[in-house]
Amino acid sequence: MRRLGARSPLDAALLDPDLASFAGWVRVAVEPRLLSGLEVMAKRIAVERLSTGSSGLDRLLGGGLEAGYVTEVAGEFGAGKTQLCHQLAVMVQLPKEEGGLSGKALYIDTEGTFRPERILSMARYRGLDPERVLENVLVVEARGELELLSAVASSRYSEVRLVVVDTLVAPLEVGEGVEGLARRQYVLSRLLRMLREAAAGGRVVVVANRMSMDRPAGGLALSLGCHYGLLMRKLSGSRRLVELVRAPHLPSGSAPVVIEEEGVLDA
Repeated sequence: MRRLGARSPLDAALLDPDLASFAGWVRVAVEPRLLSGLEVMAKRIAVERLSTGSSGLDRLLGGGLEAGYVTEVAGEFGAGKTQLCHQLAVMVQLPKEEGGLSGKALYIDTEGTFRPERILSMARYRGLDPERVLENVLVVEARGELELLSAVASSRYSEVRLVVVDTLVAPLEVGEGVEGLARRQYVLSRLLRMLREAAAGGRVVVVANRMSMDRPAGGLALSLGCHYGLLMRKLSGSRRLVELVRAPHLPSGSAPVVIEEEGVLDA
């Protein structure tokens, strides 16, 4: 198998059947698990949701961010991506009846933008013990590509209900030419695959993303790797507009918010 480029059963399954047969290798058959539409509906009804802290944004998302899925939050510098990520790290600690998941948050900080002061002020506004909330936010500083890969890989086994990566593309090395771009996209795809695995463990996964040439960075690999896509735009003063640009079952729409000392609130 290795001479044919297959290093796992999945690789073998993807080999051309005629090629594998000709080479004398045993083909691997992967039996798909069949579910009825009713079974899928039951799974969808059981999906947990995390409130964003803004009722308008929750309505836009059909009730909040879904556990088990990856959500991209893109926007230009100062649009409020990091503010929303901080707020989610507080909201996840609320009891389920108040929109939380009664869990901890893992905050993977790649640009040095995590601010404990913001966690404290948001926690006070929500009526929570600020120091206890801050203790339940686990921060990993991942400035380099290897540190990011390690942090994301570890997130699949962590005892948290929320994983935040702020931002995903910042630490990725930028090579030269087509080969450099291909390598960057490969690393990005690998990161997103691991984040989807982390989400599959019952976690809410949120990826903050910067803009490049008026588009979210990361290209097709990032957009295909995330189930939901939000775009934050600056308006006047503290006002922002959050647009739902990608969702499997929800219509496109937008929700106005304001960024205050207390957090990201309804406008």
